[in-house]
Amino acid sequence: MAAEQPKKSMTAFFLYVEQQRPAIVKKLGEEAKVKGMVIKTAAAQWKDLAEGAKAPYEAKAATAKAEYDTALENFKQMGGEVVRKRKADKEIKPKKDKDAPKKPAGGGFGVYLAENRQKIVKSLPAGSNATTDVSKAAGAQWKDLSGEEKKPYDEKFAQKMVEYKVAMDEYKAKNTAQEEEEEEDKPSPPPKKAKKTEKTPTPPKPVKSGKGKGKGAAKAARALEVKVDAAVLAEASKLGFDAALRNLAGRADVKDLGKSDTELLEAIKTSGGLVNPARHALLGA
Repeated sequence: MAAEQPKKSMTAFFLYVEQQRPAIVKKLGEEAKVKGMVIKTAAAQWKDLAEGAKAPYEAKAATAKAEYDTALENFKQMGGEVVRKRKADKEIKPKKDKDAPKKPAGGGFGVYLAENRQKIVKSLPAGSNATTDVSKAAGAQWKDLSGEEKKPYDEKFAQKMVEYKVAMDEYKAKNTAQEEEEEEDKPSPPPKKAKKTEKTPTPPKPVKSGKGKGKGAAKAARALEVKVDAAVLAEASKLGFDAALRNLAGRADVKDLGKSDTELLEAIKTSGGLVNPARHALLGA
C-alpha cells in the first residue's frame, strides 16, 4: 500500500484560531454568521497579543512544521510523488440558473435583519459600515430578544423554506417538461442510403458484457448521499444551510479531519453558509 502524502502543518495564527474559535463564536453570537467576521475578530485579537502570549502557538507551529518536513522527506524517499492541487484540478461548479427560485438563508435572524435593516441603519452614527456595523447591531438586538419574540421570525423563515421547496419542485417539473418537448421537436436524421455490394455482410461483433459498466457505477456513486447526523441536519435546514453542510461533509480532505457534524455546522455558520471558507478554516489554510 502506497504511503499517503502528509498534510501541511498549520501556522501559529491558524492554531490560535482553531483554539479560540468557540470562544469567539460565543462572544459574537448571531454576528458570527456574518461572512468572515470570526476570522476578522481572531486576526484583531492576534494582532493585539503580546509576543509572550503568541510564543506557545509559534513554538507549536514550529514543531508541527519540522514534523511535516520530516514526514514529507520520508514520503519522497519511499517513492511518493508530491501533488499540489492546481486551480484546474478543483471542482468546476455548475453555473447558477438566474431563473431558479432563490433559497432563503440566515434563519429567523435573517428575517429579523431584513425587516429591521432600515431602522438599524438610521440608528447608527454617520459613516458606519452598511454591512458589518448593521449586522453587528442586529446581532446584539437579536441576542436580547426572548424566545417568544424570536418565534414569529423563525416561523416566517420556516414558511419561506416551505414556499421555496414548492417553487423549486414546480421549477424542476417545468424544466423537465420543456427539455422533453425540445427533444421531441428535434428533426430525426435522414436514413443513410445502403451501399450496393455483392460482398457477404460481416456479422455484427458480440457486445462485451462489461461495456458501459463504468458509467453506471459512477452514476450510482454520485447518487449516494453524504450521511449527516439527523439532528444536526435539521438544525442546518432551519438556517438554510443543509445543502452546504452536506457539501462540506462530503469533501475528502474534511472527512480526513475526523470532525463531528456539529463542528462542521459551526464552520458553515461562521462562514455564512459558504462551503470553501468553512473548509479553509477547518483545514487551517
